[in-house]
Amino acid sequence: MKESSNRVDISELERNVGHKFNDIDLILKALTHSSFCNETEDDVSDNERLEFLGDAIISTVIAEAAFRLFPDAREGELTRLKSVVVAQPSLAATATRLEIGRFLRLGHGAAVADQAATHPSVLCDAFEAVIGAIFLDGGFEKARQVVLGLLAGELEKARREGRHIDPKTELQMLTYGLAHKPPAYSVVETEGPAHAPVFTVQVTLPDGTGYRASGRSRKQAEQAAAGMALENVRESLRVVEVGHEDSKD
Repeated sequence: MKESSNRVDISELERNVGHKFNDIDLILKALTHSSFCNETEDDVSDNERLEFLGDAIISTVIAEAAFRLFPDAREGELTRLKSVVVAQPSLAATATRLEIGRFLRLGHGAAVADQAATHPSVLCDAFEAVIGAIFLDGGFEKARQVVLGLLAGELEKARREGRHIDPKTELQMLTYGLAHKPPAYSVVETEGPAHAPVFTVQVTLPDGTGYRASGRSRKQAEQAAAGMALENVRESLRVVEVGHEDSKD
């Protein structure tokens, strides 16, 4: 795909995002997947560096917004709220709403490209890269304005619905926000007769800590293990809060 052929499409994406680029090469780079670079002889860079930058900007903006919007929230809840909003599912959904997938520069394999254009991790990375590009093109205040315009509502929703999220989903959002990686689940044991098995599942957090629980189905065991992990992660966050408060005295 030639860069000049993207001009009309990029204008449409600019309207969706709410920023007109002075440097068109920045947004083109933000939309360039590594598979595109592997299939072109041109000197083209992928969006990974912009993704790194955008991730930091989004986290900073959402952390500040949570701090200001919810003055009664303690550190643990602020961490959870930020984690929900900056997690891959949330950012991928925002990228889908903006139709970023239609503008991605991907490798030429049609089937592969179609799959990549809708893959949550690819969309999440591209959204972060677009925010990084907006920062470089228009400055922090412009990037902040765009991020808040797109995600501030998700903060309100996260607090409103926080207590209704199932343990597995909440753990994924929390660990992704803290370590940018999801937890991993594995069945470590199956006992009982075939008509009434009992599954034991281990959830392993990004730091290597594992928690086991059992259930009548794999799903039930995963939820139970996630619940155990959540209790411990929350307790760790509370300890951090207490430590911070003691250090102030």
